[in-house]
Amino acid sequence: MSASKEQTVWWWLGWITLTILTFFISCWFWTGFIAKYVGPMDKAGVPIVWVAAVFGSWMVLLVPLIIVMYNKVDRAYDEARETREKRSTGLLASRFPVASLNIDETKLTLPKALQKRLKRLPKTLKQGQLVRLQFKDGRRLDNVFIFEGDQVVGVYGRTDFPFDAREAVAAELMDPSQNQPVDYDKWLRLKGA
Repeated sequence: MSASKEQTVWWWLGWITLTILTFFISCWFWTGFIAKYVGPMDKAGVPIVWVAAVFGSWMVLLVPLIIVMYNKVDRAYDEARETREKRSTGLLASRFPVASLNIDETKLTLPKALQKRLKRLPKTLKQGQLVRLQFKDGRRLDNVFIFEGDQVVGVYGRTDFPFDAREAVAAELMDPSQNQPVDYDKWLRLKGA
């Protein structure tokens, strides 16, 4: 067993032990207190007072333990999600090898006016659009994948991205069935640095 898993097991055992101990502490305290100040258990109503006092104070003692447990479980969930995401990213990269390039994220974000226009247009690919971008200087760039209408995340048929998406002035939807950008090795994935 790995050290982190072993630590988790010991943590859970400790938490369960503290939960049980708080119950017995509550029983010990209220049994003596009620016997001294309220009366013996065979007196009417005393068992109900004892049950209410023991379980009520036990619940109060459990509140810090519950908060600690919640934080621990939340942290464990986040770590498991990150591990799963890393594993799926590695699996995707091994099955679909796509070249990637780190670029300043601001250079991948389209101007607001163009974002609004693209968000009104239909998606041509899952979660995005395949477009032809036109820039201020007249250059055009075909087969650009725009994610959710606001950011360039991929280019098909290129090995570089010497453009600044902030300088794009127009975008025209392209039909993926006609261009057929299906060769994974021809895609360049652009990641914001």
